[in-house]
Amino acid sequence: MEAKKLTRRDFLRTVALGAAGTALSACTPKVVKETVIVEKPVEKVVEKIVTATPVALKEIVLEVRATQPEYENAEKQIWSIFEQENPGVKIEMFSVNEDQVAAYEAKIAGGWTPAMDRVFEVNQDNYQNFVNLNGDDMDFEWFDRWEYDVRNAWSEKYGAPGVYTLDFYQGFVFTWQYHADLMEKAGLDPRNDVETWDDLKGFLDEGTKWAAAEDGVDNFWDEAFHGWVFGVNLMDTMPLAFADGQRDRQRQCFLGEIPFNGPDSPYRHTFEFFKEAHDEGWLPENWWVREWESDMEANYIAKKSVMMLHGPWTWDKMLAADPSAQQLGLPATPPAEGQTQWMQSMGRLAIYEGSCLWQGVQLKPEWDMIQKAFNWWHSPKVVKMRAEVEGRPIVYTTDEPVELEGAQWLGVTNDIGAQGGVFEDVKYETGQVGEDAVARYLKEGATGVWDWESGKLDEVFGDVMLEKITVQQALDWVQKNWEESYDIG
Repeated sequence: MEAKKLTRRDFLRTVALGAAGTALSACTPKVVKETVIVEKPVEKVVEKIVTATPVALKEIVLEVRATQPEYENAEKQIWSIFEQENPGVKIEMFSVNEDQVAAYEAKIAGGWTPAMDRVFEVNQDNYQNFVNLNGDDMDFEWFDRWEYDVRNAWSEKYGAPGVYTLDFYQGFVFTWQYHADLMEKAGLDPRNDVETWDDLKGFLDEGTKWAAAEDGVDNFWDEAFHGWVFGVNLMDTMPLAFADGQRDRQRQCFLGEIPFNGPDSPYRHTFEFFKEAHDEGWLPENWWVREWESDMEANYIAKKSVMMLHGPWTWDKMLAADPSAQQLGLPATPPAEGQTQWMQSMGRLAIYEGSCLWQGVQLKPEWDMIQKAFNWWHSPKVVKMRAEVEGRPIVYTTDEPVELEGAQWLGVTNDIGAQGGVFEDVKYETGQVGEDAVARYLKEGATGVWDWESGKLDEVFGDVMLEKITVQQALDWVQKNWEESYDIG
């Protein structure tokens, strides 16, 4: 059967349909079964079932986790091509929303194993739980398509052999994201008027005053706390506005060459910026205890706030709720005094997260088909389609050019560093992050520098906001975490 060709318009439509169901509500992993009412005598129905039984026994069902709930419907469309190319194979997709992670992990721990999963960190403590994609059990054919040494990147980071996850991105880009119509209504034009860190703060102050007087708008800049967003992304992003906050100095902190709690610590800037924003009223009250999705994202989607500091997926969520929404963005960190170059952080290489296979899946009778599906999902033609759905740059060579049309891409990131773009003078920071530089020295069971998975980082931010502790005391806590977490020697 000839594979159906999916157009870019089809993808955008299915992304919108999929995100609409997840933007304001949770997605529970489930299997949907059709109920068919047959208006025939009972004996005819029985005859039909008996006849169909041999076909049903031959069907191979593979349970596959979506990259993110927002993209599940679009990915179903892609997987439908695989189903057409492999009659008798059924791909049953499921999503795991943020509030379901603990229950899902318990299900995995109980022995349930999907055909293909997606994880957010495989490290030296847990890699034995996953199939080595470069090992004897697996025949993976596309390693040479990555634009870096994907066969050895994980082992170089963690000091153990193998490849356990695959993704094809450099990393997430967190930028300012806003409703263009509300911004125009406020009489503000950040893409033209914001060139420095002081400009940004003045802009936030003006916008906050406008929102306070505008009916139907609760906040100008909405913010909530998400451990992974802050601990893995924003802690490294915000210092880039400052000359002493660049990524090389961030690496020095993690390597023990300069202290996290020194007077010129790059991470002082992150705490100080959010403290200033809190004190000036630019942020919602008690923002650090607000929910990321149900409070902040929901308010933005309902247009009760003008802007957020966010990654790519909420741009698509907004379009799902309102396909006519006009969104634009601004690179996160215009330069402060003493920093001549406007830098935009790009997250670390996804060498520790992405598609994976749990140990034990090799024992399933459908193992050959699982390998075939895994290879297909990471093949050049499919990577091109997946990248165009998500709309962000990749570090993977496809056979045809990738035509990116994602909302964040069109609203801000395509202009960063691009000749003739609005932000052609802005430069991406793609260098190794500090946490990766010392990953192999992390002690087993250690919290890491930010201790975000336990919820401690949000408590520390809250204590700084409420002046229960100073920024210096917060940095002292960070330094103590580093000392207890790493054994560099």
